[in-house]
Amino acid sequence: MKSFALLLLLTFVGCASTTSLTTTIGSLPAGSTLTVRSARAAINAYKPAIGDPPDRFTVTTLVKGSAVSVPSPFLRRAGRGLLVNVPDPGVNDYGLLVRVPDGVNLVVDSKNGNVNVTDISGNVDVRAGTGNVKIMVATYAQASVVTGNLDVTMGATNWPGTLKFSAQNGDVNVYVPESAKFHVRMHTDNGTLFTDFPLRGTAAGTSETIDEDVNGGAAFGIDIESHNGTVRLLRLAPQA
Repeated sequence: MKSFALLLLLTFVGCASTTSLTTTIGSLPAGSTLTVRSARAAINAYKPAIGDPPDRFTVTTLVKGSAVSVPSPFLRRAGRGLLVNVPDPGVNDYGLLVRVPDGVNLVVDSKNGNVNVTDISGNVDVRAGTGNVKIMVATYAQASVVTGNLDVTMGATNWPGTLKFSAQNGDVNVYVPESAKFHVRMHTDNGTLFTDFPLRGTAAGTSETIDEDVNGGAAFGIDIESHNGTVRLLRLAPQA
């Protein structure tokens, strides 16, 4: 496996808006996994910046207002990839900007804070405690949140096994290509189910369930569930 290199850049720029505290730069090969574990931070993940090498990752810590002293993320090897451990900064309005290399999968384990993943080319797995989660990728994803809303748009039409999306307290919205074939299970204990695929469900008291094939079905599936919230499975039509 190609090893990754790290370069730590320290900046302390006092300003009235957002301040970049530290930036770590390195490289990861396609097929590896970048894992982010965060105690309390807003996490935003994107593809490499325009002009950057496709295997480059960057991890930048941000805070609103003037620069303050907060612990820096700790980075170490983890299997075939990299682990970024983000301790509790002890301040509010703390964030992490992550640039994920091409073909690298992303795993996020966040206790507190919103998580946004946009336009990376690897697959995504997010587990969140408190905070809203939004994922928009051309590949596939799965995610869970305890308290918060979950919105996922994915472009893959096949994937291994069953993808799971869940919220204990919040709405779950999943967009998939309208041509995808799979088996779906949708369930809410206290809420409403909605889909624009031609599916039928059952209700028992406050709970609703749909358990059917989509477009004839396949060996893989999607499971979407909320304890308290609305569950939506929506068609993603190709752009004209």
